[in-house]
Order: sequence, then structure tokens, then C-alpha cells
Amino acid sequence: MALFSLLLALLIERTVTLSNHWQFQYWFDSTVSHTRKYLEPTSASFQIFLVAIPTLLTYLLLDLIQGVLFGVLSLICWTVIALISIGCIHYRHLYKRYLLSVCQQDTQGSYHLAAQLSDVQEMNVDDETMLGTRVGRQLSWINYRFYCSIVFMMIIGGPVAVVFYASLRTLDLMVFKQQLPAMKLVRNLLFIIDWLPARLIALAYVLVGNFSNAISVWVSLTINWQAPAYDVVSKVAMASEQMSKSQGEEGVCMQSTCRLVSLAKRTLILLVVAMSILTIFGFLI
Repeated sequence: MALFSLLLALLIERTVTLSNHWQFQYWFDSTVSHTRKYLEPTSASFQIFLVAIPTLLTYLLLDLIQGVLFGVLSLICWTVIALISIGCIHYRHLYKRYLLSVCQQDTQGSYHLAAQLSDVQEMNVDDETMLGTRVGRQLSWINYRFYCSIVFMMIIGGPVAVVFYASLRTLDLMVFKQQLPAMKLVRNLLFIIDWLPARLIALAYVLVGNFSNAISVWVSLTINWQAPAYDVVSKVAMASEQMSKSQGEEGVCMQSTCRLVSLAKRTLILLVVAMSILTIFGFLI
């Protein structure tokens, strides 16, 4: 069930043009706006409610439809939840516009679009070569947050774990964009939840990238238990896809970004293969 629904969700997400209604952020924004009317955004109850309610409703829905129509409804529900949670149309459009801007040698437009891709820290860079690397680093993190982590959560706890993580992820994004006040509880929960998955995904980057160059970086960040998930994933990704020093300056901005995106895609494929093996040997349903 987990493997088939995830594969189906990835296939639909890659081949069908979806509207904003198929984004977790769209539905979560509506929940946040209604919750503001009754709870103070700075309170812990506000954070707990926004994370607990979607997760609880998902659990109740899955329990209600279990076994109905020989499990077909459950399969549809699993697929829809996975599809909504991995959807990041906004970032995909920004990435395409960024590449177009680079092709047109629109430096100012490239910086502007790169800033919009940030969701953890501001991109403070002053040259085009570094901009390409930072964008690639950010996209490797987006790949982790919207794809790899969802695969991991699907393995751990199915759609319930996926919705729980997606709720925390969306709250953290809204805080970064200053749509909500700082939420220490959400940030601490994400640090705990991301600790192991981030290091395992980073190991996958090592395996599909430059192993000899990246393994030492992965080990140093893994044993540093306080290292943020963003640093673990993005720094190992950069080490795994090291740019050749012999390359010229021209076009480096696009090349470095595209190579890191290619690495992220290979990592996702490796995770899906690992999930398939677990399913074949009966570790997943």
C-alpha cells in the first residue's frame, strides 16, 4: 500500500499540472486563518491544535474507511495525502523561472528569484558563482523536505505520520515568511523528528554522489548531534557533487545548481528503490 500509493503520487505529481488546491499549504492556510479567531498565535495551544487536529482527522478517516471496497478507498486516501504533501508547485515554478533568468543573463532577476526559494535562511551572496551553489544547496533541502522526508514518514507511520510532519513543516515555513510569530515548540519538534531522517538522507547523497569526498563531511556532521538538519543535508549534498575546479566561470551559476538538483533526483530514486526492497521482503505493507 505504502509503496504503490507513493509511486502513484509521484507519477501524478510529475506528469499532471495540478492547481494550488492540491497543495498542503493551501488547506493548512485556511485552518490557520480559522484558528486565529479562537486562539492566540503566540500560545502553545495554537501550535498544538494546528498539528494535532490534521493528524487526528487523518487517523480517524483512515480508520473509518479501512476495508471499504476491498481497500480501494484506503489506497485512494493514501495516494491523495501523499500527493498533497509532496506537492511543491510554487518552488518548481520559481526554479524554472530562475533557470530562465540565468539563461537570459538577468543577474538582478536571478538574485530576486533565488531569494524567494529560501525557506530556512536568507541568501546573502555577492557573486553569481556562489549564488548558483547556494540555490543548489537550497533546492537539495527542498527536495529533502517535500520528497525524501515524506518517503521516510510514509515508511514510519503511513499517512498519519506524513500529515503530522507536513503540518510542522508548513508552520515552520510560515514562521520564516513572518506570517506567524516564532514557534519554539514547532522548531524543537522538527529538530527531533528531522535528526535521524536528515542523516540517513545525507548518507544517501553520499552513496549516489562523490563518496570519497562526502563521507568525511557526513561523519563529522552526524556525530555532531546539535547540527541542524539543513546543514546536514545541504552541506553533504554540496560535498557529494563537488564542482570541478577546472571549469570556467561562465555558466557556473546554472551548472552548479543543475548538478545539485540532479543529485537530489538520484537520491529520491535510491529511496524509492530501498522502499521497494523493504516491501518485497515484507517489512512494509
